[in-house]
Amino acid sequence: MLKNENHKLLNVAYSYYYFTGKHSLTDLTKDVLVLAKNKGYDVFNALDIMNNEEYLKELKFGVGDGNLHYYFYNWRINKLEPK
Repeated sequence: MLKNENHKLLNVAYSYYYFTGKHSLTDLTKDVLVLAKNKGYDVFNALDIMNNEEYLKELKFGVGDGNLHYYFYNWRINKLEPK
């Protein structure tokens, strides 16, 4: 819940795992951003792992200020550095 009189709810979309064959990650993410907007999401989050930094910078994603915990098939793993 948000502590704002006009906006009570924030709809958030997340990008965790993906696969792209013939399209670039930038093009794939652009398409997903359009889909998320059309579905009414306010925020789109993506992790800066698996070389995502390259296309996240190109698409002008901002660095988050939270502390995320990464999970892989419900197994908790040690802290991951972006690269």
